[in-house]
Amino acid sequence: RTRPLRTRFADFLVSNELLLWPLHAIGPTMSCVAMAFVRAVAGAAPMARFRVVAKSSRRHVTSFRFTRLLSATSATDAPHVTAKPKVVVITGANTGLGFISAREIAAKGHVVVLAVRDLRKGEKTVADIKDHLSVSSKHDDERTQLHVMRLDLSDLQSIDQFVTEFKEKYSHCDVLMNNAGVMAIPNRELTVNGIEKQMGTNHMGHFYLTERMMPLLFAAEGRPRVVNLSSIAHEWGQIDFENVNSDGFFGYLGSGWLTYGRTKLANLYFTYELHRRLRDFGGDGNRVDVNAVHPGVVDTELPRSLSLNFYPALKEIGGLITPEQGARGQIELAIGDAFENVSGKYVAEKSGANKKGVHEITESSKWSYDRDAAARLWKVSKSMTGATWDVLGESAQVKI
Repeated sequence: RTRPLRTRFADFLVSNELLLWPLHAIGPTMSCVAMAFVRAVAGAAPMARFRVVAKSSRRHVTSFRFTRLLSATSATDAPHVTAKPKVVVITGANTGLGFISAREIAAKGHVVVLAVRDLRKGEKTVADIKDHLSVSSKHDDERTQLHVMRLDLSDLQSIDQFVTEFKEKYSHCDVLMNNAGVMAIPNRELTVNGIEKQMGTNHMGHFYLTERMMPLLFAAEGRPRVVNLSSIAHEWGQIDFENVNSDGFFGYLGSGWLTYGRTKLANLYFTYELHRRLRDFGGDGNRVDVNAVHPGVVDTELPRSLSLNFYPALKEIGGLITPEQGARGQIELAIGDAFENVSGKYVAEKSGANKKGVHEITESSKWSYDRDAAARLWKVSKSMTGATWDVLGESAQVKI
């Protein structure tokens, strides 16, 4: 069978590395990252270095397979207002995937809390969503419940303040969507708490927020959900536990790409480890479902920090999907009936299998199933953030 043109083009790029000389000028790591992305979006076979080998003997992987494809039309195209609204918190909801998620979930009649750094931008987002929804004659604008609250994931004190204010307004949280993130900041930066910014925002901040929000998730009826945004970038991530903070020249190579991959692997470690600890805890822990999602390589503002932004080139060859397509997976994980009582899974967008905009449960990289590493990261994360997880019967972690 004739292979798709963009697949053959990707193979041509990868087999002729001379065409990637601008990335080699930055460093060999960057060129590998770019080639992995090109192969991922074009459906080419993965490089051996990034190949995910399915092992039927893995303890974590069950025989469950998800057969329904997540490629439905948007909520605003086919509105269905729920009988009992859920309270849904979405971090980074003022742009990209967070914006689409907030819009589509609000269209279903749920209460959406937009947790954003900039309140002014958040209010504009609310206005934009309401304007969009108002064009649908089937949508009742009076039912739209969108609320903006300030949250800076790079500041642990801001997270504390957010949770305090949230408790004053809401008795529970049905869904926590850990969506916000930064990608490949060229030069290493620190949060106000002294944590490397990518790790601090993408993982540590959400780790701490989830711990603080867990009592409110326990207070919800039915099956509350936590949705963690990961990425295909987790496939090149390997966490150096002797240097989690990416210190020094060799700790922050590849214009921030290696560290970004580590944070996306951390998202999966956190997902799988939280799932296990909730089930081990029992009681309300048995009701909370936790899953991770790779939305796809999406045309959003996420690459705004890149020293060399290759996203326009990917878009030119059809390698990007729209935010609406990318958000489908996390929206279904948040409120979809298909994911009721499904936990500890990784859902990935399948452009690489020529199913653009379709999300399916799949296996993540072989490194992501390392239970010892996940448990170790849990302890390190407690140490670096001060999270106690006493809600699961744990105690404060001695500084590591």
